[in-house]
Amino acid sequence: MKETRKKILTNAINLFNKKGVGNVRLQDIAKKTGISAGNLSYHYKTKKDLMEAVLEYMTEELKTTRSVNMAFLEKGDYISLIKTYLRFQIGHRFFYRDILEIMNLMPKAKDVFENQMQQVLSFSKNGIYLAIGKGIMLPEPHEGHYELFAKNIWAIMQTRLTEREVFGEDKSSLHDVIIAVLESHYPYLTEKGRVLFEELKGRLPILIEEEKVNVV
Repeated sequence: MKETRKKILTNAINLFNKKGVGNVRLQDIAKKTGISAGNLSYHYKTKKDLMEAVLEYMTEELKTTRSVNMAFLEKGDYISLIKTYLRFQIGHRFFYRDILEIMNLMPKAKDVFENQMQQVLSFSKNGIYLAIGKGIMLPEPHEGHYELFAKNIWAIMQTRLTEREVFGEDKSSLHDVIIAVLESHYPYLTEKGRVLFEELKGRLPILIEEEKVNVV
């Protein structure tokens, strides 16, 4: 991808995150990028064209994130896994927060949302079954239970990140989001898993301080 296009897309994402998709004009993105509105329209004639490019860019980033996290998962590096996933979610929070508005502009965004959700759920289920194999989580109590559990974790993440947007970090910090996810796992942990749970909780302050540098 050409450098100018990449700068346009990353600046658009930053503005969408901060102001909401409906409150950002192409002129705002051009100004943020340091180019003229005419130059921006050379690359993306309409906001719909720009949004399509943003979603393609985001989808490629998710593929990279998923690949990196799979390596962390296999090594049992859960701290790095959490950091990488949160960085992606927060860095593209506009998409999850404004999805209905985005769908009005571009109906195929529904498919992008569904595909991303299914990828995350698949990754979560793979992580659960790998954790069972390592003796960290208990076996599935009955067929289909952990599939529902993975969906609940997805819902918790979306709800808590939206809460953070509404009430601010003071009332819903990154620490709170991560704790909510970890606590949801607690009833399913083995003794070995509970030792890891306490270790992760103890390392969270370092995680949060490092992650603040990466959140836009």
